[in-house]
Amino acid sequence: MSLSAPETGSASPRPDRSEALRLYGEMLRIRRFEEELYRLVSGGKIGGTTHLYMGQEAIAVGVSKHLHVEDQVVSTHRGHGHLLAKGARADRAFAEIAGRRDGYCGGKGGSQHVAVPEIGHMGSNGITGGGMPIGAGLALARKFARDRGEPGRCVVAYVGDGAAGTGNFHEVMNLAAIWKLPYVVVLENNFYSMSTPIDRAASCGKFTEWAERYSGMAVDYVDGNDIYAVSAAIEPLLERARRGEGPAFLQADTYRHGGHSKSDPCIYRTKEEEAEWKARDPLVVLQKSADLDDSDLQPVVDEVEKEIESAVEFALASPPGDLDLALSDLTVPAAPREPAPQKIAEGTETTMTEAIRETLRGELERDDDVVFLGEDIGLYGGAFGLSRGLHDEFGPERVRETPISENGFTGLGVGAASGGLRPVVELMFGDFITCCTDALVNHAAKLQYMYAGQVKVPFTLRMPVGRRKGYGATHSQSLESMYLSVPGLRVMCPSNVPDAVGMLRGAIRTDAPVLFLEPKLLYPARGPMPAPDHVVDLGVARVDREGADLTLITYGLCVNLCQEAAGLLEARGHSVEILDLRSLSPFDRDACVKSVVKTGRAICVEEGSTNGGVGDLVIGGILPEVFGYLRAPILKVGAEHCPIPSSPELEELMMPSTRKIVQAALPLLTEY
Repeated sequence: MSLSAPETGSASPRPDRSEALRLYGEMLRIRRFEEELYRLVSGGKIGGTTHLYMGQEAIAVGVSKHLHVEDQVVSTHRGHGHLLAKGARADRAFAEIAGRRDGYCGGKGGSQHVAVPEIGHMGSNGITGGGMPIGAGLALARKFARDRGEPGRCVVAYVGDGAAGTGNFHEVMNLAAIWKLPYVVVLENNFYSMSTPIDRAASCGKFTEWAERYSGMAVDYVDGNDIYAVSAAIEPLLERARRGEGPAFLQADTYRHGGHSKSDPCIYRTKEEEAEWKARDPLVVLQKSADLDDSDLQPVVDEVEKEIESAVEFALASPPGDLDLALSDLTVPAAPREPAPQKIAEGTETTMTEAIRETLRGELERDDDVVFLGEDIGLYGGAFGLSRGLHDEFGPERVRETPISENGFTGLGVGAASGGLRPVVELMFGDFITCCTDALVNHAAKLQYMYAGQVKVPFTLRMPVGRRKGYGATHSQSLESMYLSVPGLRVMCPSNVPDAVGMLRGAIRTDAPVLFLEPKLLYPARGPMPAPDHVVDLGVARVDREGADLTLITYGLCVNLCQEAAGLLEARGHSVEILDLRSLSPFDRDACVKSVVKTGRAICVEEGSTNGGVGDLVIGGILPEVFGYLRAPILKVGAEHCPIPSSPELEELMMPSTRKIVQAALPLLTEY
């Protein structure tokens, strides 16, 4: 892929003189914003990092020229130009980057993570390629809206050339093409993935060669420094997407004037190359092609200078936030308790598999915004049969089978949630959560906070977890502890049929991202179907058994083990309390403290490894409150810190068991 600047000239139509001056002003506004930002950052007036858009202004302005307010965009770490072109105020944008209270996100998002949903800017993204699944999810929400009779709207995802090397790029392009999403990807090719030239990062002549491989994807290529060419190329792609005819891809070649970030000296570029491209500066190209002289431009320059000067004053005068602001936008209201349609009568004995399936069915019927995504959830019914029949009842729009691209469709679900839907995503095995950690940790968990509550993420990720006798090291793991330290993620794990129903209803209805863990060995477990309005709130534990001498703090599959152990210990004269956490993050600290203060002894029991596990989180959280009441040290029982072997016999030896719980409990009860 050549790094040379394109030849001057374009066959695209030219607007009239007043339009040319308006477009020049829009581009100059971005240019001067970035120049002032660089001055403020370099001078220490604004901290942090920043990635400047200077040299690429024709793309953002050329695209935004054809966007409605209701059309949405997602942006990149180099996103100030996209933000301003979509209609953001310069003063509040400066204040946000400066970390001030009057910024669009109160200073929480900063340079790389700012959103203004009221103008259709749904967020910049500091993860390369990270915005692509979010944009596709927003496009799915727009598709649903269009199918319900609302005006056709589309989503534009800006990406850099570096994003084309990510899995997100290809996973999402494939999904967008399969589902004919109203989604337009604008790739700003500035020829360097940070410092690596694209001929060392991409095995194609143009990125359009990759995009053309996706059937139904409209593709075009343009000189990104010619605003008229950008404008002419993007307009039909946007209109096509709005009409519901499918996604599009536009490659726009351009050049950033500065380095990747403020600290980049650009030692990998030659002065000759930079001079060649700066001669093709978008402002210069427009001025020449529209035949504008300095006297024509001076009023535009004066107006922009006045705005930027005032914006800087506003931002620097804005106060910083306090601790209350720093800790805000983390909570969500409790899930509504309205009844769900329910074909299984209350009190009917049923399996956990049937109960979860009925809960999904009820929520799909109750709320048209609920959409179900996952691998093999169609006619096959899911790997463990939990979605059997749902595809026939609700159709392929509401029950959507996905390719095997976990990060792509999980991230898409996160974007769909931020766009107003309530996606429920199913992973075939909980182990595969490692494939979509970016979507969960960097996006689902953080969007509401970074964007100061302007975006909600009502997103549920369901997954079968834990052992299943012979499934081996990559299909038997309990990885929940990996996600307990992530602020913004909620983690739940039921142990019985009523809780599975109530907790799943609560997860789907709450305006927060929830990881819903389903122990495989509990799928055949039986219990009574609860009432149609039964909902279990996040963060509320349940006393499964009252006792006075010892507390077993546990969840999921291990509740059964603790029940058996409590029976054996009771036969020896010991009274054991079982506390079922249900919610692992947040966990019910008050309930744990109350129980341990009462009994003076405790063991945390979990299916996963105890090294940095759920028990460690609980013990660390309650120890300051219970220390003075303890009669014995708090212990942990769990799996050996070892990958799960395929041999069922070896697996059994290393997992927690009733015997191991009793062996741990007896010394606490007899020696202290």
